[in-house]
Amino acid sequence: MNDPLPVPPRPDALAVEPTTTSVTWAWWEVVIAVLIAWVVGGLVSLPLVLLLEPDASGPIGAETLTIGIVSNAVMLGVLVLWLRSMHPAWVAAIGWPARRHALREIAVGAGLGILVRIASAIVAALVVAALSGASDESVALPEQVSSDLTGWGFVSFALFAVIAAPVLEEFVFRCLLFRSMADRHGFWLGAIVSGLAFGAFHLLTPGPRLDVLALGITLTGTGIGLAWIYRRRGNLLAPIAGHAVFNLIAVVAIIAGVEV
Repeated sequence: MNDPLPVPPRPDALAVEPTTTSVTWAWWEVVIAVLIAWVVGGLVSLPLVLLLEPDASGPIGAETLTIGIVSNAVMLGVLVLWLRSMHPAWVAAIGWPARRHALREIAVGAGLGILVRIASAIVAALVVAALSGASDESVALPEQVSSDLTGWGFVSFALFAVIAAPVLEEFVFRCLLFRSMADRHGFWLGAIVSGLAFGAFHLLTPGPRLDVLALGITLTGTGIGLAWIYRRRGNLLAPIAGHAVFNLIAVVAIIAGVEV
């Protein structure tokens, strides 16, 4: 009697290459690699800093956004070179959707990003209320980007917020840091550590100390939400899309003159 033909797998079972392979880099390697990438990115973008002379005392303007786009691209390139040389199996480890399913992961990630944005707004309101009550001071999330952008300022803002920042930040905080912790110690430790690092990074935002603290605490929760998207979808493209739509809402709000 002939053996039955094998049943082909369902198409949806091949939708995503899952993150079943543990990453080989440790958290301390990530810290060193990111610091080196940051230095290289700063050196490469230094001529732009000298040429454009950005104002570092207030909300981000067109000059700083332009420098940020260049610096982020250089940093990403340095980090990819490090992974290719030291951790050659990194592409298989991070998880990436098959090309034919990329649009679906972008759509799902964007939808989940909207949910994270809503949750972030609720957390922000609670944090602002708590800090205001504890300090008897007026607290609000700081204005991160100038509201006076025009022309190239709008274009650079959109490019930075929707492409450059989501790609680099998800690569660093979720792909590198979150995975280095979560693969060894579980989801929650990885999500909390990477979320705290994500929030601490945004403490560099200029503004009153309590306003900046409120932003850092809020974005810690946002980072945990983006780590959840990564784990839920099993690929890095989904949280990048979620982060991008998260920022896109802010871009549209600023252009429309609406406070979010």
